Amino acid sequence: MPPIVLLGLAVLCALISRTLLVVAAANISGWWTVGVLLPFGPLFFRLNYPDEARRSIHFRYATVACLAAYLIIGPGPTFSYHKHKDFKVTQPGSREAVGYAIEKTKAAPQPTPSLELRRAVNTQDFESLRKWAEQLRLRKRDLLHSDIEGNRQYADDLALYNDALTKATAEKNELDAAK
Repeated sequence: MPPIVLLGLAVLCALISRTLLVVAAANISGWWTVGVLLPFGPLFFRLNYPDEARRSIHFRYATVACLAAYLIIGPGPTFSYHKHKDFKVTQPGSREAVGYAIEKTKAAPQPTPSLELRRAVNTQDFESLRKWAEQLRLRKRDLLHSDIEGNRQYADDLALYNDALTKATAEKNELDAAK
């Protein structure tokens, strides 16, 4: 219950402080009264008329103190909550089963694809690699030498492309040898 009381006191002190500023602004002019109700209006009023705004300073300090106390001892995920809570984050090992992996299922044996199907897939792989190579060529053309991050990403993508090309070429050589 004390955190809610502190939050209520902070709101009450803020309202009293703002009311005192509105009353002080009304003594100056009607425009300042409207200005104090706008964002940053109280700041400009306190800068232009520090003597008139001095009456609200104690309530402003009380607002800050109550709000700070609320954040320190308040409910929910605040400082005291994390201080008393002992969080332990563990990463599962490679041998530990996590989630649905605990359930043992019997995997059906995968049928071996036919030679014609493997050749068709390999042809599709080379077509997608050709498009990828064209995209890399255009990206390299537009890349600036001063763009260090872009050049690093390009080099990473080029390495991935070369790995995929090597695998596809090895598969094609294996298929050609199987004739």
